[in-house]
Amino acid sequence: MRALFPLLMLLLSACSNLPMAIKEAPSPDWQLSQVAVEAEQHKGEVIRWGGQVVKVENDDNGSTIHVVQFPLNSFGRPDSDGVSQGRFLIHSESFIDPYIYKAGTLITVAGTVEKKETVTIDKKSMSLPVVISSELYRWTQADYSRDPYWRSHPYYYDPFAYGPYYGPGLRPSWRYYNGLYW
Repeated sequence: MRALFPLLMLLLSACSNLPMAIKEAPSPDWQLSQVAVEAEQHKGEVIRWGGQVVKVENDDNGSTIHVVQFPLNSFGRPDSDGVSQGRFLIHSESFIDPYIYKAGTLITVAGTVEKKETVTIDKKSMSLPVVISSELYRWTQADYSRDPYWRSHPYYYDPFAYGPYYGPGLRPSWRYYNGLYW
């Protein structure tokens, strides 16, 4: 039995592939609305924000990702149904492929606030906070289409669904457990 415990712990630790900077919020957890007003005062502060990619720009100095912010859930995944606090920019010294990080991709970034930068969006100049990326995580369809809890397995089986525990018409549909509504 003692030999199985380390094996079990190894298997359980392999289930999570998220970097710790993405999975856990920094302390203090600065929000975009707080930093956007006075980014210069928050220079060097560690943040963890997420959202949806608008576009990626590459040049000789690195890459810039334009992101519409969305609130993060407890795992650091952006909730695109949530209320956005605005936009921000991510700077990275490495090349970011615009095909992989195409418009609409959900991402979470951990990094530090650098400054504010003025950009033009549909003929309107806006001043956006700039984040220097230390960790960048791209969420795949499988990551954000399933709930990480009991509905995460596509073939979830409820052993009580057909017993006397549910009344007539109260049996759950398999589509609900699957997280898909067909």
